[in-house]
Amino acid sequence: MKIRNIDIDHMVSNIKSQSIRDLARAITIVENQEEHYIDLVSKLYSFTGNSHIIGITGSPGTGKSSLVDKIATSLQKKGKMVAVLAIDPSSPFSKGAILGDRIRMSSVQKSNDIFVRSLASRGEVGGLAKSVRNIITLMDGFGYDCILIETVGSGQTEIEIMNLAHTTIVVVAPGLGDEIQAQKAGIMEIADVFVVNKSDLPGADMTAKHINQMIHTESVINRKQVPVLLTSAVKESGIDNLVSNIEDRWQTINLTGERYEIEMKHAQYKLFESLKEKILCYMDESIINSIEWIKVVNEVKKKKTNPEKAAESIFARYFTTQGLGEKN
Repeated sequence: MKIRNIDIDHMVSNIKSQSIRDLARAITIVENQEEHYIDLVSKLYSFTGNSHIIGITGSPGTGKSSLVDKIATSLQKKGKMVAVLAIDPSSPFSKGAILGDRIRMSSVQKSNDIFVRSLASRGEVGGLAKSVRNIITLMDGFGYDCILIETVGSGQTEIEIMNLAHTTIVVVAPGLGDEIQAQKAGIMEIADVFVVNKSDLPGADMTAKHINQMIHTESVINRKQVPVLLTSAVKESGIDNLVSNIEDRWQTINLTGERYEIEMKHAQYKLFESLKEKILCYMDESIINSIEWIKVVNEVKKKKTNPEKAAESIFARYFTTQGLGEKN
């Protein structure tokens, strides 16, 4: 099977043999959803499951990119094969990545041993690009020990990373209102590790104290103990301690069986998202702009039916008759 005169089987074999060039080309194929990209991912999927996937999320201005730079470099010095996926905001015109994250990753840019790829979010909510889960498969199949994923950085809504990462790091910084944000539901509840970055700034200790108080509130009383660490990526302070915590967590979830539970949730998420994409694609191609669709839209506009009732009717027409909505 070939894509643009590329033999998929040969490409898969080269990726498994750790050809960076073929990995980069494969990522482009997957990101652009070129013909037969699903076959490419499928052929590598059975060779995955060995990488520690580490998500780094948090509000803008917390220094995530600089922190990822230091984490990746530290892991590489420990003998780990490291890949970084940096999800950048999309240009509203080209839809491409602005690549701001890579500019701030000075150390990894100088290293030939750390693979860095920026992806455009392309308007996706949740802080991740649409193709991330498939690109993780490529990197995992390549043989990376650690895959670091930095989300866009839009704050409280970025919780999708928990559905892909074994370890989720939530980064906050003093002076950015994170003391108040720490009391809110959402992104602050998904952390396996909290990091107060820019700890050389005033208020860092107070921010860490507030996060610790949040962890012990009644709303999260049944949560496991989550470490709250102080770092300064610029001054390279606290990085070794953070990396030690990351490695300790990987060892713990493998020894206790927690990894099995995490990856079951991951599998469910990936299947659900893949199915959702197929349904949305089917709707775009077979339902939207059909004569029946336009008729129903007009009925909604004229208040002859409400959107919920109309949607129920469309679902029954296009999905239930094909067995998707049938119940035993």
